[in-house]
Amino acid sequence: MREALIIGRPAVRLRLQPRPTVLEFEGRALATLPLGPQGMAEDVLLHDPTTGAELERAIDLVEDALTGLRLGPPGGRRFVTSDGLLLALPGLGVQGAGLTRDGVEMLFQRLASRTSGAPVAVAELPHGREISAALLILRECMHHLDVDRVDVLQG
Repeated sequence: MREALIIGRPAVRLRLQPRPTVLEFEGRALATLPLGPQGMAEDVLLHDPTTGAELERAIDLVEDALTGLRLGPPGGRRFVTSDGLLLALPGLGVQGAGLTRDGVEMLFQRLASRTSGAPVAVAELPHGREISAALLILRECMHHLDVDRVDVLQG
């Protein structure tokens, strides 16, 4: 299991639900963002591909939600997830896979390129408003909580 390979790096479980996103810290402490991929797709990311204005609005919403939680950066932590939307992203499709924050940022830049009309192959980034929302939530959480990487966790 991948977790055994990264001893000493505390993990935060990232659970994307349709409307909320739940962060489960060690010791079972929970933090809930009041937004999730389905809600963002229905309320903000109305086009596929999304528009630049929609993407900016979604970023603002996630940043505001994270600020409202008043979580200090866990520094050096990593996310673990088994979320199907995230596992659809290149680099996260199999058990034991993982991406660094830079890898997630590269995927996000592909999304941003797509919003400006640049052709981005499905193999480089799947289409879909909910996948776009999931990637955006992951990226913003990693940046604002100073999380180094995300790893796939079974179950």
